Amino acid sequence: MRVIGLTGRIGTGKSTIGRWLQEHGADLLDSDALVRELYEGDRELNAALVARFGAAVVKGERVDKAVLRTVFQDPAALADLERIVHPAVQRLRDQKLTAIRAAGRPAAAVEAIKLVESGGSEVCDELWIVVAAERVQLARLKQRGVDEDEARRRMAAQGTAGSWSEQFVAESVRIGRPRPILIVDNSGTEAQGKAQVVRLWNGVSRLVPSDGVP
Repeated sequence: MRVIGLTGRIGTGKSTIGRWLQEHGADLLDSDALVRELYEGDRELNAALVARFGAAVVKGERVDKAVLRTVFQDPAALADLERIVHPAVQRLRDQKLTAIRAAGRPAAAVEAIKLVESGGSEVCDELWIVVAAERVQLARLKQRGVDEDEARRRMAAQGTAGSWSEQFVAESVRIGRPRPILIVDNSGTEAQGKAQVVRLWNGVSRLVPSDGVP
């Protein structure tokens, strides 16, 4: 089964690319959705969160997301949160990948904004990085009600195609498995974006070789 890693900065439209991959037969594992599922009552995760952030972070069997949001204002606490949550997400992802593989599905796409930084890309056979022109990103975020200053702040805090490529290549060397990196430019029309997905899905375009960085 082909496992596609799907990442990109906010406003690039990676979720849209994920939906188009579904249209071609891939199962989509959205890491945000996996986090929401875990927050609904994963005992192992709950115990780790309570140990770090206190009992108030869990109500009943569910994570209180309103309490957890306060963590985002503290870089050190946020790093601890990611250290706790990322392995739990990867555990749940692996369970779902096993089920998808057992069902004989042709492919699965794992979508996450920190796919590479978290080590989640190690299970992937290839990495798709969705990019878009800055003006397009800003326009899309404005449509979501995010002002330009906040949009630029969020964008600056995220990785880049170059940094993700470098890390993915290094990871490929470490695990001894060459893997391609594919760039999807989602700046244009829906038709243009879908055409790229078709081309990459069919394996025609390997825009970045697995032994090089753009």
